[in-house]
Formats: sequence, structure tokens, C-alpha cells
Amino acid sequence: MTATTTTAPTAASDSGLTYVDPRAPRFGQAITATVLTAGVVFAEPLLIYAIAAILGMALLSRWRLDLYGFSWRTVMIPLVGTSERREPAAPHRFAKLMGAGCTVVASALLLAGVPLAAYLLAGMVAVLAGVAATTGLCIGCRMYQQVSFFRRLGVV
Repeated sequence: MTATTTTAPTAASDSGLTYVDPRAPRFGQAITATVLTAGVVFAEPLLIYAIAAILGMALLSRWRLDLYGFSWRTVMIPLVGTSERREPAAPHRFAKLMGAGCTVVASALLLAGVPLAAYLLAGMVAVLAGVAATTGLCIGCRMYQQVSFFRRLGVV
């Protein structure tokens, strides 16, 4: 979800923030939603494991090994071109962190022999990723904003 990141401060207070083409996260969310939906519908654990690995690898590498970002840059940018519009990458990264956590837990539940809970959790991630990809309403991004609000208040 952090494909095509640039450091482009728009104000003195924003210096050092990483920005992203807003279409890139939607691209990753569409892939996540599609693969997880197929994994749940066909009860195929390998698809759940694959998404957990892709999201987990991006997270653990601190976004340097992001398969979605690589695909966006190498396949989609030549097709759709670049965009002048940029958004902060942090909310999208937080959403990807939440997706990675849920799919890793779903994978662990599958390995532990609790498929119903695993597929329910993977299905929830698929629905949220699908909503974000199609409407732009990213629940993980909204959660990031709420956490930031509490951080500014000194609660977190």
C-alpha cells in the first residue's frame, strides 16, 4: 500500500513525512480482498497464508520488500501513469499493519485447527479491504487518525 512513496513536505510542519499515490493502496487492497475472498470461499488456506506472508514481509522489512508496491511501480504505473496527488503514507501503513496482524492470526488459527475462526477473520479483512479498494473508505486509516488523536491528548 505504500507504493510510489516520496518525501514531499507541503509545509514546514510536514517535513520528513512519506507520501504515496492514493491509487497504490487501493491496488493492494483490491488484491488482498480478491485473494482472501477466494481463500474463504474455496476454504483454501494457502491463499490466506500467501496474503499473510506478503503483508508480513512488507511490515517486517519496513516497507522495503513490499510486493504490492513493486507491482504498482513496475506494472501499473506504466499502464495508468503517475499522479500528482499524494497522501501521507502513515495511515495506509497502519492499515496494512492491521491487515497483516489479522491475516497472521488467521493463519495461526488455521494451523491450530480452528478453521471457522480463521476464515471469519480472513473474511473480515477481505470485506474491509474490498470496501477500501472500491470506495476509498479505509477503516485502518480512520483507526490511525483516532490513535493519533489520543496520542495528541496524551492518553496513548
